[in-house]
Amino acid sequence: MAAAMPGAVRARLQLRARLYALIREFFAARAVLEVETPMLSAAANTDPNIESFHTDFSGHIDAGARARWLRSSPEYPLKRLLAAGSGDCYELGRVFRNGEAGARHNPEFTLLEWYRIAWDQRRLADEVIELVQAALALVGRGARIEVLSYAELFARELGLDAHRASDAELRVALGDRQVDPAGLTRDDWLDLLLGHRIQPRL
Repeated sequence: MAAAMPGAVRARLQLRARLYALIREFFAARAVLEVETPMLSAAANTDPNIESFHTDFSGHIDAGARARWLRSSPEYPLKRLLAAGSGDCYELGRVFRNGEAGARHNPEFTLLEWYRIAWDQRRLADEVIELVQAALALVGRGARIEVLSYAELFARELGLDAHRASDAELRVALGDRQVDPAGLTRDDWLDLLLGHRIQPRL
């Protein structure tokens, strides 16, 4: 089978394998433990903005519902491990989100999630930068990385104060994007601006 595989496809699979190996080496060197948590759960996720895939268990159950859900993230079981004393840990695995498909979203994808005990957001952000730089080096690339706050990003790219701009100002900043405003909250408008006006420029 491998001999019949087009060279470009095989090259991508090899690059993916090298990336996964790099991620594992990165965390092993920092004493962050790789763990594996269940993909199937007896409950859906609690984020109202994420829709879970579900199925029904067909085997024998002594009690309780038969419905099962595919995880949208390993967050909950990872935090249970942290509470049980696992120490710093990470998981690299498949997750599932119903209703999401497009240029940047697939209903099934690989997610890397990790937790550091007693780290502040700045220290964790620095580690994210280190990992991104290591991954880019794998393909002979680099990146100019800027560290900006959410408010600084909105001010620089749109000339808006993300915390104080009125809803009307947020709508105007969206430009000619066709959006039905019914039911949209302020956070929804900010998310639309981030996704449609700011991210494409970065």
